[in-house]
Amino acid sequence: MSVYRMSGPGLYNSHHQLVATSKGESLFDADNQRVGFIRGNSLFDSQERIMMSVRGSDIFDAADKKVASISEVKKSIQGTMEEMMSTAMWYCFIR
Repeated sequence: MSVYRMSGPGLYNSHHQLVATSKGESLFDADNQRVGFIRGNSLFDSQERIMMSVRGSDIFDAADKKVASISEVKKSIQGTMEEMMSTAMWYCFIR
C-alpha cells in the first residue's frame, strides 16, 4: 500500500504529486475540480448525493455497506488533518 501524506490542505502521493486538496468543507481533485463536500459525518458528491458516511469508527458507502474503518485511513495517510476530511480524501482517492 502506498503511503500518502497531508501537507496543509493538500494530499500527496509517495511521489510527492498533489492528489487532492480541501477548501473549507469542499474536496477538489488535482485538476481543481470539485469532487464533493462534507456535511456533518457524511460526504456528498457535487449533485448532493451521499457518497459515504462515518458512524463511530466505521466508514459506510452510499449503499450502507461497511467499506473500512478510521484506523485504516490513519494507516494510509501521514500527517494531520481534520478526521472527516482525511476520511473523505481516502474514500475518493486512495481506497
